Amino acid sequence: MAAKLETDIHKILLGDEERLSPFAKKSSESLGRLRDMERDPFRLDFARDETRIIHSRPFRRLKHKTQVFLSPDNDHICTRMEHVLHVSSIASVIGRCLNLNTDLINAIAKGHDLGHPPFGHSGESVLNRILTTGKNAAYGFKHEIHGLRVVDKLTNYGAGLNLTYEVRDGIATHCGEKFDRTVQPDRSRNLKDLESMNDRVCLPATLEGCLVRLVDRIAYLGRDLEDAIKARVIKKEDIPASIADGLGDENGQIIGVFVNDTIANSIGKDKIEMSEEIFELMRQLKDFNYERIYKHPDVALMSDKASKMLEILFNEIREIYDKSEHGQDSKYVASVTKESPVMETFFNFIKNTNYQNEAEAESWRVVTDYIAGMTDHFAEKTFRQLFMPSPFV
Repeated sequence: MAAKLETDIHKILLGDEERLSPFAKKSSESLGRLRDMERDPFRLDFARDETRIIHSRPFRRLKHKTQVFLSPDNDHICTRMEHVLHVSSIASVIGRCLNLNTDLINAIAKGHDLGHPPFGHSGESVLNRILTTGKNAAYGFKHEIHGLRVVDKLTNYGAGLNLTYEVRDGIATHCGEKFDRTVQPDRSRNLKDLESMNDRVCLPATLEGCLVRLVDRIAYLGRDLEDAIKARVIKKEDIPASIADGLGDENGQIIGVFVNDTIANSIGKDKIEMSEEIFELMRQLKDFNYERIYKHPDVALMSDKASKMLEILFNEIREIYDKSEHGQDSKYVASVTKESPVMETFFNFIKNTNYQNEAEAESWRVVTDYIAGMTDHFAEKTFRQLFMPSPFV
């Protein structure tokens, strides 16, 4: 009886997918996973991926990773956890109207920023600078490429989350070099070669991935504006009239305009796009945010402090890693953790990540993996214990 029920439910779920747009990616068409898994009776593969992401430790840590305003005391300033939930919510609304696969949309959206380091784009910039100078100049750091590493190798003791190729692709391609009005899927790419990706030139292979890529901007532009007003970095009256008149001066209004325009201009097409008029207003809002918020002296000062702290942390932890002989010198490890108990987490990370070979265990790679996984608060705590004196008596 139970087997028949499971079969009937699976047929219903597959039947629902048959009614999707011809441009949608059905789970029955998925390329599968790196390692085969037994079929789940009540969820199709993409829905299962969303659950695996939500229950992962990297996802939980997003609640203490910030966006623009670093380590805020105000509980109502956007965190990266809130951002990915916004992206998931907005993209699923648009995707449902376009008759796309909302299971795939939600999985990509919830996983798209798992590779982001602490302190927002300041953290990404400093890691990229460290890894594009000296002997590691060929590597660099891009949070979406690192996100693929997070879901493939840095969770579950090195086993990863074993997500489908389509979700992994959406994570790795969600952030492009250009601010495009139209995002069209590249269905010719070989998704089984994702590990070789090291730049931002690739477009998502699914229309659902393209939607998440566009919605990523929709979700942060208006919210950053709202947070900046809350933080008194700008006033509502500072918003240019063209933007306020065309989009509104509140986040909900701005999202509403973007969503309506994206649906109207994407329906029935194998691409996600906005009208030229609304996209131009989006570009103006982006430019305004950069000039008045992201480059604001107070924001820049905090970003500079965070960057310096992460660079010092990187160099110190790298030295500790080398001196401890990759965590194998128990006497040295004991001396470090006695002085800085928080470093026990680092040595456990080395063991639990299960680095497979010498290339994987290179100091720059291990320290990058570790620091990129930190929350803002944990990075600050580690810095304090490593560099700030504690009372002797």
